[in-house]
Amino acid sequence: MRLESNDDAAIALEQLARRSPITLAQFILSLAFDSGPVGEQVRTFIVGDDLAAVSAAVRARIGRLSDMASRKSRHRAGADVAQRLGFIVDAIETQVLPIDPRMAFDLLVEVMQRDGEAVEASSDCDHEVALALERAGALILRTAELLPAAYVQNAVGPLLASDGYGTRRSLQALAKSRSAQ
Repeated sequence: MRLESNDDAAIALEQLARRSPITLAQFILSLAFDSGPVGEQVRTFIVGDDLAAVSAAVRARIGRLSDMASRKSRHRAGADVAQRLGFIVDAIETQVLPIDPRMAFDLLVEVMQRDGEAVEASSDCDHEVALALERAGALILRTAELLPAAYVQNAVGPLLASDGYGTRRSLQALAKSRSAQ
């Protein structure tokens, strides 16, 4: 089956909805053994009912972005970094933000603090990495609306002071609007 359109996705969703919960759980569990980004995402999803476990898993995944920058095979590392970043932002948005906006904000700030390492490791996938970082920035903006201005300003100020890769520009409007308050 190909998933090339929204219609294809809708058909796939209908087919999956007909499966039993145990069959879906077994399939999801089989993906958890993958050592790459998919396995990381699935393992984070599995502990999704425990905010502390999700946050720890996401924080560890963010930390591993540093390891990606030092890989010898930078071609494959670029695709991995882009995929990992996208999955990390997804996990923060779907599993952390609905429960604890402050924790989601803090994790997103950590993602942005690793932007240089992600860009350095991106090789020929820098566009995909930039898109994932833009999503993280947009989610920071959305999450910031739920938090005290001083808290947001204390986190965003240092990010903007050291934007060596131009990936934090979306946060400038936030810093200006918050400082005007």
